[in-house]
Amino acid sequence: MTTMPARARIGTPIIPRNKADPTQSARQVGRMYRDIDDRYYRIKLALKQLFDDRLTGTERIGNASHAVYGDVIYQVNAGTYIYDMTAAQLADLLQRVQLILDDHLLDGGSQNLWALTYVAAEYERGTRQAFTNLSVQSAVYEQQTTLVQLLSSPAYQNQIAAAYVSTYSDWKGISDAARADLANVISDSIGRGVNPRETARIISKRLDVSMAQAKNIAQTEQVGALRKAQWLETDWARERLGLNTAVMWLSALKPTTRAWHAARHGRVYTTEEVEAFYSVSGNRYHCYCSQIPVILDEKGHIVNPGLAGRLAAERREWQQAA
Repeated sequence: MTTMPARARIGTPIIPRNKADPTQSARQVGRMYRDIDDRYYRIKLALKQLFDDRLTGTERIGNASHAVYGDVIYQVNAGTYIYDMTAAQLADLLQRVQLILDDHLLDGGSQNLWALTYVAAEYERGTRQAFTNLSVQSAVYEQQTTLVQLLSSPAYQNQIAAAYVSTYSDWKGISDAARADLANVISDSIGRGVNPRETARIISKRLDVSMAQAKNIAQTEQVGALRKAQWLETDWARERLGLNTAVMWLSALKPTTRAWHAARHGRVYTTEEVEAFYSVSGNRYHCYCSQIPVILDEKGHIVNPGLAGRLAAERREWQQAA
């Protein structure tokens, strides 16, 4: 293993200027959000056409049917619509719903899923950021590492492949959950005699809920890919070059930031500690914090005490305002 010369100068890490978006992912996440908006819009159009064709029947005269038992009148069916649909036709309708959802949410399949383009781009951007930051801090790293080498390495390609599997699983879950939810709505509406217009309104609202969940997954996947790339290059620099690396936590200092996330701002952690944090309590969801690779001195501190003090002051300022 190559070791760093004892007196090698350690540079100051590059800190993003935007305190609310330390991963610098707002533009990339927004682009994926717009793609999701378009996909759900097309899902709604396709489902509307399907329901116009299949959800047919007869309007019930009056608001309800009644049965008389002695002096008591019981409401038998409060529905206003009788659907012309057999069990087999309902099963076929639900199958068509699943196909429409899969066509748009699983577009490209497991090998070329549409979402993978966004995730892979963020993984590459995270690798580039880590490369730039470590090059600034270490002459040893700069001299012995090239970006081409990193992007073509087996380790990098394996991580991209792993991200593909995870991303496809996430979106398969979104599509399956939406299908199950819509199947319940459709079956319930047919059973209760809810008219097609109201059924379509309910389905549109349920799709809006699914879309919000999809956007949560999209943000988590993209920012997560960028973070993962930063962590891995931090570890690889230590393993390849013997550098004393760790990651510095940069919290997104927003009013909505969780207090236990903001409390980490400016502090230094191992990648294992960070991964453990994100593995519990839903910490990885709705998180905009970043962790950048840093090279520490022999005492385990970043070499620029002024930077450490400034970040600590930002942390205290947020805590006092919260």
